[in-house]
Amino acid sequence: MKLTFRLREILAIAGLVLASAGHAAFPERPIKLVVPYAAGGGTDGIARAFAEAMGRELKQPMVVENRPGAGAIIGTQAVAGAPKDGYTLLLASNGNMVLTPFLYKDLKFDAKKDLKVFALVAEAPTVVVANPTVPANTLREFESYAKANAGRVFYGLLGQGNVLFIATKVMETMMGIQMTGIQYKGSSPALMGTMSGEVQVYVDLASTSVPLIKAGRLKALAVPNRARLEALPDVPTFSEAGYPEFHAASWIGFALPSGAPDAVILTLQAAARKVLAEGKFRESAKALGLVMLPEMNDKAIADYIEADHVRWSGLARRYNITVEQ
Repeated sequence: MKLTFRLREILAIAGLVLASAGHAAFPERPIKLVVPYAAGGGTDGIARAFAEAMGRELKQPMVVENRPGAGAIIGTQAVAGAPKDGYTLLLASNGNMVLTPFLYKDLKFDAKKDLKVFALVAEAPTVVVANPTVPANTLREFESYAKANAGRVFYGLLGQGNVLFIATKVMETMMGIQMTGIQYKGSSPALMGTMSGEVQVYVDLASTSVPLIKAGRLKALAVPNRARLEALPDVPTFSEAGYPEFHAASWIGFALPSGAPDAVILTLQAAARKVLAEGKFRESAKALGLVMLPEMNDKAIADYIEADHVRWSGLARRYNITVEQ
């Protein structure tokens, strides 16, 4: 009887050791990082820099898979429904984690319940850019131009559940103008459309626009930010241009399906902390025009995302912003 009990005890301990070893072995194969946006944009660039650095830390490749479409819903939904084993991650932003959930009805996932953001990386400021031939060099001059050409001013549009869309609609309301959106599949084609004159204005992430502004292929009118951007020191903020203060930035982080083992989450968080402190990664982020966020624990991440939700949902209500579905 004692022997049988002792044998069971030994087997139980062995099972715990094996289970612990199994968790410690994570990851045992490549990890997939789903980017729910088109390749070539600023978010894609930081995702690839993060994946490369995480691969070095975890001793396993992290492979980026772009799955754009439907305002980032397609890629986000795919990760929300993926196995809870840590081998499928998501590039998270306030587009797919905050704005899409309150702008779109009947989603097949719940961002708060189905996904866990395990790392917040940076904020991506935005900038209002125009085609160089547009006869306006300031936001006030653009307002006059748009009013004089009612119905004939076009703006670039990357779907509706994102920061760029809401920022554009807020800008329209502030100026008392009405523009027509032209849909693009990604930031790169939208920028091409702005440079070619297919659209006159576009609210873009500064990370992708700054090189084109400096090359004279686009003109910057203003930044929807609390302060001028380091990369664009001569471009005024909205408040400096004579409008109410307006902060429109996208945040970038990384998530996985909720319910993953604690050991897996802790492994990913430990590797992410090392990556975010790495000089090479921080230089990559800075080169993309990103503003690094401080290190945050789980509670700080949740509080940051909740505050962002309150701010953007309030803006949507105040300016009566809805999406066509």
